Amino acid sequence: MSTITHDLPAYSFPARWATPLAWLAIAYVVVPLLGSDYLFEAILLPFLALSLAGLGLNILAGYAGQVSLGSAAFMAVGAFAAFNFNLRVDGLPLIISMVLAGFAAAGIGLVFGLPSLRLKGFYLAVSTLPRSFSYSGC
Repeated sequence: MSTITHDLPAYSFPARWATPLAWLAIAYVVVPLLGSDYLFEAILLPFLALSLAGLGLNILAGYAGQVSLGSAAFMAVGAFAAFNFNLRVDGLPLIISMVLAGFAAAGIGLVFGLPSLRLKGFYLAVSTLPRSFSYSGC
């Protein structure tokens, strides 16, 4: 049986958690209270949307090794739908318009994805070629 000959440094609660708690307090308390409409609509919302697109692309291309044009198209459908929901429905909260835009993008995905389920063999490979082009030298 082995024993640890040296002790790990003891971190107390304030020293270890002060920085993350300060950032969370700034993000969830200070920014909503002091932020303007310009900050939310022109800086934070595009930043969050592009961050979400970047994470999806990182998962698809980085972990799965596939190049996808479909994810960009569905992101565009969702962005267009969210914009139209906010433009045409007065007083609609942002979170509701984003949820409705997600449903719109999922509906378009079903419209284009269901016909691919009936394909077999070579035709299935051709129909999924733009969505699953691999980095294997092709």
